[in-house]
Amino acid sequence: MAGLGWNMGFDELAPETRKNLDPPGYDASVAKDAPSVSPASQRKKDSGMLQRKQQALYARATAPIKNMALFCFMAWMSGNSIQIFSIMMTFQLLSSPMSAILSSGQMFPREEDWPQLDIITPRLLFCLIQCGQLAFGLWKLNGMGLLPVFPSDWISTMSVPPTLEHSYTAVPAS
Repeated sequence: MAGLGWNMGFDELAPETRKNLDPPGYDASVAKDAPSVSPASQRKKDSGMLQRKQQALYARATAPIKNMALFCFMAWMSGNSIQIFSIMMTFQLLSSPMSAILSSGQMFPREEDWPQLDIITPRLLFCLIQCGQLAFGLWKLNGMGLLPVFPSDWISTMSVPPTLEHSYTAVPAS
């Protein structure tokens, strides 16, 4: 094992003599905090960051599709009979999209650093997906018979029609 000794000169590592000592394999042009960045590469970098932020917004807008599919399947499996489980499931089908639509402003905030970022389209896509879940909830209510869509559901508000005929007894009552 002779000849495998290491040799390191510690005198050149003194703080007053060391100016810029980079580790082996370090490339200053690849470093994130490179001191000299051209404006063209900065614009290209900003364009890439803008695309990544836009993709993240669309990913956030389409994320509820997975949950919605599972939730709608669970509601479909609960049946159309009027039981506490199916009523709670239907209430959840109606309340969660409403609260999600109302809180979409906090989910898609406008960033001051990126004024060219399109926030309206992902927010509208998010609201459209939530409206799909709301429509399934209304379909579920209709299937359960809790949605008043027939005239007989509103019978208490209808007026009594006028009588067209009168019937009398043949024998006078004495």
